Order: sequence, then C-alpha cells, then structure tokens
Amino acid sequence: MNFRKYSTIWFFIICIILSQVVAWNIYSIEKNREIQLVKNECSNLKQRIESSLSQSINATSMVALLIEHDLIKDHFEEVAKALIKQNQYLDAIQLVRDMVIVETYPLKGNEQSIGYDLRTDSEHIREIMVSSSLNNLHFEGPFKLKQGGVGFVGRYPIIQHDSLWGYSAVIIKKENFVGLLGLDSTGMNETYFYQVKKQQTGKKYIPLFSENRTNFSTGIVHEQYIPIGDWIIQVKLRNPIYLSRAIGFSICGWIVSIVFAMLLQCKQKEKELMRI
Repeated sequence: MNFRKYSTIWFFIICIILSQVVAWNIYSIEKNREIQLVKNECSNLKQRIESSLSQSINATSMVALLIEHDLIKDHFEEVAKALIKQNQYLDAIQLVRDMVIVETYPLKGNEQSIGYDLRTDSEHIREIMVSSSLNNLHFEGPFKLKQGGVGFVGRYPIIQHDSLWGYSAVIIKKENFVGLLGLDSTGMNETYFYQVKKQQTGKKYIPLFSENRTNFSTGIVHEQYIPIGDWIIQVKLRNPIYLSRAIGFSICGWIVSIVFAMLLQCKQKEKELMRI
C-alpha cells in the first residue's frame, strides 16, 4: 500500500478519532461534574430542611411535656406565644385532643381550625396514625389548610397516664417554609429547579411549588427522602452544558479535520505539479 498516496485519508481518520475521543471525554467529565453539583445541592437542601425543622421538634415536645405533667393548665396562649417568638419559622401552635383541634395560637386568622375534627378526613387520620406509631414529630403536607392557604402541619403525640391524650402541633405555611429553604415562591433560581412533595400521593396533597411544571423525570436530577414528613425533595439543573460542550467540540473536530485534510491534499498536489 502506498502510504503517501493515502496519507490525507489516514490523517483525516486519525484526527476524527482523536477529536471524537476527546469529545466523549468532555461529555463524560462534564456530565459527572453536573450530576455531582445537583447531588450536593439536594443534600444541602435536605440539611436545611432538617435543621430548620428542629425548631418544630423543640416546640411540640415542650408543649407535650407540659401537658403530660399537667403543667400547662390555662396558660397555653402564653406558652405558645413564647415558643413562636423563639421559633421564627412557626406560624401557629395547636393542641389536638381526641382528634379535635381545641387550641390554636395565634387565634387570629386561625379561627376556622378550632373545633375541627380531623377524623372527617381520611388523609389526616393516616398521617396521625403515622405520628402515633413513630411516637415522634411527623409532618403532614403540603396541603390546603382549613384556615386558608397551603402549608404543613407537624404533630407530636402526647401521652398522659399511659394513654394517648392527643397531639401538640405546629403549622408552617408555604411562604414561611419556602423562606427557611432560602428560595422564593417559584421554586427555582438561575441554576436549579426545586420540588418538595409527599411520597404517598393523595388527592389532598399538592407539590410545594405547584406553579413549577418542570419534568423531574428527565435531565440532570437528584432526589432524596426525608422521613419526618414522608417527603421527596427533588433538584434539577436548569441549563446543563455537558451535551452542548461535547457536541461543540465534536463539530469543531470534524471541521478542523476536514480543513487540515484539504490543506494537506492541496500541499500534496502542489508537490506533484512541481515534480512535473
């Protein structure tokens, strides 16, 4: 085989192979980097939620302890007021006795919740049973609150004289919850899309960011589970660049290979003409 005769073709093939190998490496490296970015952001979001909700655990366990030892008596309003003052992300504190809401602080704006029997809604019953079985704080939501708006209700079981007395509960409205995450009402920023939703999908539950119609089943996405509310949190990269960078380099590789092959071909023709 006359290598010189086919040198242009070989040069073109080698350049194409090398450029596409580099393009594939760019694709793999950039994609893995962006996947890791989303994983890190999802983990950070989970940590922010769990650390912020520790305030709710403190508030509900304190109220439960006072009820269990019959220390709160007629001072629920004063105790709840002090707890909310110390816990900036709580919108209200409630007492639930025999599945009926008997106290709410602040009362203003929450009047409709007083006397509400949670047994009238099967979803409430299920979530309360989960809270009782865990013997710890468990959140229900996001769902439409009785007093209006969307939010979360966390309930902590109260055991008095070896029997279930009821629950101490906290309410966190959507606006406050989104604030503790450091996000806005859209559930997105320049870099990511976010979503928080109930793992067990029910008719009463809505995604936290209902306006966000992003498809979280495609793209660079990561999700994590938060047991305290049976929540799935999802984070998706808005503008992944791994594919465009790889394709861009691949196209450049083709162009450069073609141009240099043509130049080499012209050079060879010039030499052949000079020989003549």
